Amino acid sequence: MTLHEYIASLRRSWWIILLLAAIGAGAGFGYATVQPKVYRAQADVVIIPARGASTSELVQGSNYVQNLVQTYALVATSPTVLEPVVDRLGLDSTPRALATSVSVQAPLNTQVLEIGVTSRDADTAAAVANAIGSQLAVAVRDLSPQFDDAQPAVRIETITPATPPNAPISPNVRLLTLLGGLAGLVAGVVYALLRRLLATRLSSHVDIAAVSDIAVLGDVYTTGSSRSLPGVIRTDATSAVAESVRSFVAGLRFANVDGAKKVLLFTSSHSGDGKSSMSIATALILAEQGNSVLLIDADLRRASIATLSQLEGSVGLTSILLGETTMDVAVQPLGNDGAQVLTSGVLPPNPGQILTSELLRGVIAEAREQYDFVIVDTPPVLAVSDPLWLAPLVDGIVIVVRSRVTKRDALRRTLLALESSPTPVLGLVLNDVRRTQSSAYYEDQAGRSARLKRKDPTSVRENVSRR
Repeated sequence: MTLHEYIASLRRSWWIILLLAAIGAGAGFGYATVQPKVYRAQADVVIIPARGASTSELVQGSNYVQNLVQTYALVATSPTVLEPVVDRLGLDSTPRALATSVSVQAPLNTQVLEIGVTSRDADTAAAVANAIGSQLAVAVRDLSPQFDDAQPAVRIETITPATPPNAPISPNVRLLTLLGGLAGLVAGVVYALLRRLLATRLSSHVDIAAVSDIAVLGDVYTTGSSRSLPGVIRTDATSAVAESVRSFVAGLRFANVDGAKKVLLFTSSHSGDGKSSMSIATALILAEQGNSVLLIDADLRRASIATLSQLEGSVGLTSILLGETTMDVAVQPLGNDGAQVLTSGVLPPNPGQILTSELLRGVIAEAREQYDFVIVDTPPVLAVSDPLWLAPLVDGIVIVVRSRVTKRDALRRTLLALESSPTPVLGLVLNDVRRTQSSAYYEDQAGRSARLKRKDPTSVRENVSRR
């Protein structure tokens, strides 16, 4: 995936990313609110040499005390100190359990001990910290070496008594909410990228390139659910959708730069990919460019060309094959630019036998002589074998891929099925593509066309007649 593809994936899933971030932030906030509040109080004590009449005695006493700081830090959390504290304050705890909530730190190059106590009650935390400081002084007096007059060599004094804290140290609601939101955001981004990497449906040229190196001749924009692709080309020829079809046809012409491939077969992997609509749209655009075009509906199982083009479907290809009429009589005009349609006619009970007959070969040969281009609409490749029987009769194959619908494996199996055919696959067309950006040019053109149609009573009558 390119950087652009990563960014596009995140943009497509932006609401999921924001939703997961909000859920994560809410979960973090909820977790913080149900956690018990913990308060911390701190009392500071200093270790002082008992005597120091001269400078040398002061230096010696200071060095002596400095060597005892870490020892007294350990004494402060020992049962020697904590057991009297538990008894004096009447705590519902044991010296071992109380020790887990006591921390004693000695700042570097000082003779100070910072006694910190955590508790769910602010007053209890302060009382325990002060009690430990007082009891430590007693323990040090008992443990310290004594002079000849029975005075201890060092003593401990409280320099900063503990006071009940105003705010708890945990839970940190703001931090937990932020971390929850960040975790949700990361989860959303990971989901968006994995969704893109593990997606089984084709939605871009990159997806198709991962399956095959066959060229994508163009992207045709989606028309929405209310309009068909041929209808848009007929009624809104300056729209972005119509232009996307023209771009595809231009790519098709480049793939057939020598003009030798006149008969083109349109197919897809499954029904619903838009091959019939694409066949009609391609015929309209080719005719718009001054070519004589014949569109043949060779889908003798689920014919749809007559319905999509609003033409009579009872007389068509099968009528010619049965000798009931000729091509000149059976073809019908499609639009006003010279395109013509040969509908399927009455659907036969044995389409496979008809499609393999020499009579069909003759119909296509006759059409090749009379028209600049012949487009053959066939059933999907993975549904029936009809396209494989028709492929030798045409010059090139175009596969319609529907964006966000056609799966990677379906396209892979379609190409594999067509490998046995001597007819080359000219390219793919990605149909029903969502427009990522709007174009003011097309919007202005569409708006101008709509205004002209409202002013033209002929257009109104035409629209009414189509309904």
